[in-house]
Amino acid sequence: MTVAVRVVDGAATRELRRAVLRPTWPVGSLMHGDDNPQAVHLAGVDEDDRVIGSCVLLPRPYPARPEQDATWQLRGMATVADLRGQGVGASVVARGLAEIAHRGGRLVWCEARVGAVAFYRRHGFVVDGPEFEHAETGIPHFPMSRAVPGRVGT
Repeated sequence: MTVAVRVVDGAATRELRRAVLRPTWPVGSLMHGDDNPQAVHLAGVDEDDRVIGSCVLLPRPYPARPEQDATWQLRGMATVADLRGQGVGASVVARGLAEIAHRGGRLVWCEARVGAVAFYRRHGFVVDGPEFEHAETGIPHFPMSRAVPGRVGT
């Protein structure tokens, strides 16, 4: 499958993120990062320009390593359900790492749902702490991070 990944406005990926990550929220709800001018929204699109994957990148301190500078949070990873396992998420993560490197990031972190830990491990992330219950969703997560490869200026 060919996936193009682009920087977009948050509205372009909002419904996919809501449907996958917060299905109980009303259609049209603002999602995390939508009102943050520093957020970088990425959309994976197919040959028909349909949004099939997404993530949001936010410059944020990593609670597990407060002394680390130039940290970015990856969140809002979502892929159309019937396309999971076909490289959509991998393409989005790869572009996300490139965007963070371009912006001077040194470390990227996420709060990974238990079911997504293997996905993130395949992309170089490591578990940085114990499992925890996400305050908003009640779903078990793990803190994960990785160095940003190819960082500009290093």
